[in-house]
Amino acid sequence: MQRKVTDRYLPPDHAAFVAAEPSTGRLIVIAPTRAACETIELALGLRIPTLLEKQHGREILALAAEGKGFGIVAGTGTGKTLSIRPIAETILATDALKVGVVNREREATPETPTWNVIVVTTGIARRWFQDGDILPTDTLVVDEIHQTSAELELCLALGKRVGCRFIWLSATVDPTFYARYLNAAAVLETTAFDPSKAADVKIVRKEPLTFLDDRFLQQVVKERRGVGMFLPTRAGVEQAAEQVRERFPRINSAFYHGGEPIRVIRPFLEGEEKKPYFLSMTAAGQSALNVQGLDTVVIDDTRFSNIIERGKNVLTRLHLGANEILQMAGRVHGRVAGGRVFILSDRDIQFSSLRPTAPEFQLAGDSERVAMTCADLGVAADQLDLPVPLDRAAYRRAVTLLERRGIIENGRLSRYGKAVEAMPVDRPWAELLVNADDELVPYLAVMSSIESLHRMTREDRDLSGVLVPGSDHLTSYNLYAEAFSRCGYIGEVYGLPRHLFDESIEKWAEQRGVLVKSIEDAALASASIYRSLGLELPTRMVNARDHVFRKFTELLAQYMPFDLVIDEQTADGGEARVSKTSVCGSWGPIAGSLRYFADRSGIPRAAIEGTQIPMELIRRYATRGKVELIYDPRRKHGPLILKGSLEYFGFELESEVEIVEDFPAEHASEARQLLAAAVARGEARHLAVKKNQHAIEEIREAYKRSGGETRRLGLADLTALYSDQLKDVNSMEQFRATRLVVDRDQFVSRETRDRLAALPNTAQIRDREVEIDYDVEDRDGERQGIARLRIPEKIARTLSDGEIPALDRPIRFVVLRGQRGAVRAETLEELQELLAQPWSPDEVAESEDDRAMLSHAEREVKRIAGEFRSHRQRGDRNRSRHGPRHGRDNQRGGGQFRKRRRGR
Repeated sequence: MQRKVTDRYLPPDHAAFVAAEPSTGRLIVIAPTRAACETIELALGLRIPTLLEKQHGREILALAAEGKGFGIVAGTGTGKTLSIRPIAETILATDALKVGVVNREREATPETPTWNVIVVTTGIARRWFQDGDILPTDTLVVDEIHQTSAELELCLALGKRVGCRFIWLSATVDPTFYARYLNAAAVLETTAFDPSKAADVKIVRKEPLTFLDDRFLQQVVKERRGVGMFLPTRAGVEQAAEQVRERFPRINSAFYHGGEPIRVIRPFLEGEEKKPYFLSMTAAGQSALNVQGLDTVVIDDTRFSNIIERGKNVLTRLHLGANEILQMAGRVHGRVAGGRVFILSDRDIQFSSLRPTAPEFQLAGDSERVAMTCADLGVAADQLDLPVPLDRAAYRRAVTLLERRGIIENGRLSRYGKAVEAMPVDRPWAELLVNADDELVPYLAVMSSIESLHRMTREDRDLSGVLVPGSDHLTSYNLYAEAFSRCGYIGEVYGLPRHLFDESIEKWAEQRGVLVKSIEDAALASASIYRSLGLELPTRMVNARDHVFRKFTELLAQYMPFDLVIDEQTADGGEARVSKTSVCGSWGPIAGSLRYFADRSGIPRAAIEGTQIPMELIRRYATRGKVELIYDPRRKHGPLILKGSLEYFGFELESEVEIVEDFPAEHASEARQLLAAAVARGEARHLAVKKNQHAIEEIREAYKRSGGETRRLGLADLTALYSDQLKDVNSMEQFRATRLVVDRDQFVSRETRDRLAALPNTAQIRDREVEIDYDVEDRDGERQGIARLRIPEKIARTLSDGEIPALDRPIRFVVLRGQRGAVRAETLEELQELLAQPWSPDEVAESEDDRAMLSHAEREVKRIAGEFRSHRQRGDRNRSRHGPRHGRDNQRGGGQFRKRRRGR
């Protein structure tokens, strides 16, 4: 029985909320994070003179009063967030602002309709759009618009669809796109840059830990500097801080990244930390922080970003963009006297010439989110004016998946889909929560709130006593359960119950190698899940053992909402290894999250972390596939077979094959069609294949030589001809005995054949006999005959127009290059340009009908080229498969090779 789910972040009474809309509309402020919501709420209660107000105060108020959309691009410390208050007062025509916040820890309430300024995160703003709570009269203020995300970009498209006015605030980026896309009347740019405080910028070709040598750190101590180092990874941040702490205890050293609570660096933010100090941070972690006393910045010119490749998010190592470098350096450049900036890079960067660029959008990698949003609204994706073109192939795959899972029906969210959509977790976990019984809810609520065991723990973790072999999910739950049992209690935040933790959590986390912030975030998220399900928070957390493992794996096997890998292979045959931080074994079925990353050569690899499922459960919920009739030319005896299979979410677990001699009544027509097609392709073991080949080629050649005047004998035509002659055949024995005939005169008369055969087969060029291939072109619905000269490459490169022979039809050119394929061109000039290229142009995909009509020489060239490419690809795959493996080979299986079996 499916659960009833309530979305606690929507106004409880939609009608009352819409009816209370003030005549001026509301001001809806969209913030990128929960912490940003709190900052904005604080700013809306302050009146502090700012640089932005000094430079553009009158313009901002004038634009706000005129009802125009506009943008503000300003650096850190200029006061752009503080400008939201005067903008709100001008638009709402009142200084009595009633401000409310709705985010992960603060729900919508019955008082929400009374608010005229509402601050929401991007995900909640999207839900409000879907519920119809944001109206055309509302003004959208998008803070930190440069912090792109799929949710934010959907909100921009949905806001345009509703017809809202946009006011947007951004750090230093090129605002051209936003100005055009959001129809901005003006873009006001402000900077706190003081030329007299320009920093000394140096490009250094060193790795971060190597850069932090004694010479640099002694200088930090001597000059009593405040140093901030920006690194791309959590591990790098911790290693840098630890190295400085060990070697120079006199330097106050700390680190901050997304896995740490902000309180750990509170002294740096409030100016209490004495110099010299060293603070290492991830690039993402530092973006909204203002560190007091900072005068030196060290930037590692590296970032890891998701690049969309064939619908997959591939984590790829890249250099920093101009925006990131300018924003990081801008912490001291032009703001602090005697500032220094070190950029650690292997490339030559001209810092003075760097200019802001347009942001990089994330929407293309979240086609499933787009599909569910569009289904909830009842619109097609192409009806939304998205900031970036949607990957339509990935979008169609997402829609197909959601339809197969019963979430989308007839283009709209089903009742089940609406329950899944209302859950404040990702779709796979939402499906499990909606379908699970009460006993599993505490486990699922916590597991769905933890991004992964890998991101929850450090490299030197201790999992003794909490490890659930074969399940990263349940192991992460046990860590949370232990943290709550030892350090937790139930309290309230903003009037809502939540698991809270005392100060002893820091010591416990240090011993276990767990990130405190992951525990606190899981407490927040799981509390919101309980409220959505209408359940009370548990006061006691019990560790997951064998009983829970069995129930959890059975639920997974029954619904399988996750990615599935069996014996390190995906359903489409791709390779996916078990993550090196996983507690799962390498073999058997694993359900979890596939993550793609680019290796050092830039080749996408896949890794999975999740839960192993016993094979007997997979078989219990597998389904019998449709029985198929197949003609397999590789089978010398009994090529016609009936194939049945046992399938499970795209995997073929086993197959059953039955040789067909006498055609079953329900498959007889299909069997005749298959056999006719096999004879037409030349694959069947039948006398007619060889006997009719000359007649078939003669008919096809006549069609080409006549310029399309005679009947065409393509593969479909030939199949239909044979199928008609097999209409009374009911067994393979009768098929082999049936005489199949191709009558030339039925397609072209003898007189016509003789006339067409008289056309020249070769032409004389430079004392060489050059073969002529006749063909038919179809352009704009009109057919015309052409003659294609098959010229040797050496002659073609230097041939002139005067040497081309005159024929009775237009001339085309082809050069056959063996394993490199063929080069075709309409003119001699085009041919010579193509031959000058280092590679032959990719061959256009052709239908079987088109391939059947090719000349024998061209078919041979295509065959050779295809075999060459296939051989080269196999070699690449073998090199990647048998090359150095990263991860778990030496940890599991004793290094022994096991044959992969797709069918059992």
